[in-house]
Amino acid sequence: MSEKPLAEALEEMLSADRINLPVYPAVARRARAEMQKVATLEELKALFEQDPALTCNLFRAANSSFFKGLKQTASLEEAMTRLGLETSRQILKKACGQPSASSPNKILPRYLPGLWRHSLGCAIGSWWLANRCGYQGLAAQAYLAGLLHDVGKLFLIAGLEQVIADGNDDIALADQIIHEILDTMHTAQGRHLVETWNLPEPFLPIIAEHHEKALGRQDILPAMVRLANKSCRKVGLGWEQDRTLVLPTTAEAQFLGISEIALAEFEIMLEDGFLGEDEDLALTGMPVRLPKNSSD
Repeated sequence: MSEKPLAEALEEMLSADRINLPVYPAVARRARAEMQKVATLEELKALFEQDPALTCNLFRAANSSFFKGLKQTASLEEAMTRLGLETSRQILKKACGQPSASSPNKILPRYLPGLWRHSLGCAIGSWWLANRCGYQGLAAQAYLAGLLHDVGKLFLIAGLEQVIADGNDDIALADQIIHEILDTMHTAQGRHLVETWNLPEPFLPIIAEHHEKALGRQDILPAMVRLANKSCRKVGLGWEQDRTLVLPTTAEAQFLGISEIALAEFEIMLEDGFLGEDEDLALTGMPVRLPKNSSD
């Protein structure tokens, strides 16, 4: 067993590019099945936006050192236009073809499903709120911000799998320990990922600060993601559920000026779209298929 601190081991693996963010298996299967039928960038975008790992891989390639000196891409459309259809397709193919890591602890099978549903729920929730609160121009950005807000947790569960695979299989990682690692380290690791992989800068404060208590005066985008995050927690999208949350009384809901009726509709939308028995159910609720929200 290595005596190296976990944070140091994870940082070394990130610096050495030894960790691949895991794609949710249901998304990977769907992408592999549909990839050959994709003929346009818009069709390819619909596959990338289903999973935070896929989105990160695309941004990482489009903002790599090869394109140093060019403006950073901050949308999927910009990233795919820069890379081209065929290169974007190859990025998707490579990411969806990588087998999931395995270990005696089976960390990915235990944690990835809940994390993926929570991330996609926050993405669609943030998109919904942007439309409902009159910020339609921010809807696409809100979607991506919600999708990526917990990318630090995604890195951590993949990193913990790698720690086990590196010969530390005598480490007993109980759920309580894993939860503590994820809770205490995910925002710092998320910040590190944004900076190391040159992910879009507008998402940095959301990824690194979405658990901060205070909201800034102009924090519209973080407010939508944070409200979506709390709403997903209330309905049980993820590893935790907190039915005691009263959404209309949250600082984010009051900041956005959204009504109790709208928030009730919001909860119903999340529950209907994500809490079925089919693991692929949430994939039918992508933003391109959701109806336009009327004004409150």
